[in-house]
Amino acid sequence: MPNEEGLKFYEEVIDELLKYNIEPVITICHFDVPLALADKYGSWKNRKLIDCFVHYCDAIFRRFKGKVKYWITFNEINMLLHLPFMGAGILFEEGENVNQVKYQAAHNELVASAMATRLAHEIDPECKVGCMLAAGNFYPYSCNPDDVWKAMEKDRDNYFFIDVQARGQYPAYAMKFFEREGITLNAEEEDYRILRENTVDYISFSYYSSRCASADPEVLKKVHSRKCNEEH
Repeated sequence: MPNEEGLKFYEEVIDELLKYNIEPVITICHFDVPLALADKYGSWKNRKLIDCFVHYCDAIFRRFKGKVKYWITFNEINMLLHLPFMGAGILFEEGENVNQVKYQAAHNELVASAMATRLAHEIDPECKVGCMLAAGNFYPYSCNPDDVWKAMEKDRDNYFFIDVQARGQYPAYAMKFFEREGITLNAEEEDYRILRENTVDYISFSYYSSRCASADPEVLKKVHSRKCNEEH
């Protein structure tokens, strides 16, 4: 059963915002996977989290119907790749294929996001559901084509999440990456239909800084050395 005390607390917050004509935009999961689910199921490694998330969404969509028009499913969903525990509650077991685990968890989150989007529109056709990315473009360090390609690859690591959520399917570059890395998603056929039919209504992002990318190891050494000197 949903925690009534918790629902009431957030309802009061939302009501206070509305009283002052502030439009609430609610992030459903903001780096806060319940520890109990991480301990019991391994967090988003496990497809069981999809049903848990949809159950959670059903409770809040119904409770706040008519009060919340804008929802975001996962805060900075791509941070799962960079900070797996903070972003998605994931801990790795000894000997696990880290890339396999991370992208399987990402797939489970993407399916959960699409199912939540469908549910939100069923409960309240007026509401809008968006996705959210930790953004920050990579620019090539130089005009060297290798640097240009490296910058594009770096951007693709993050943008594929938004491609799936906004376009409804994995982009070709992501599928090629999975093939090269030997990543095989544990996906049900229904997953791809759900992704295709339940794309988001808008894209949101946080933009902290831009970055440069280089394919030249010597450039990377110099940048790292300079950064260490600045810190000391």
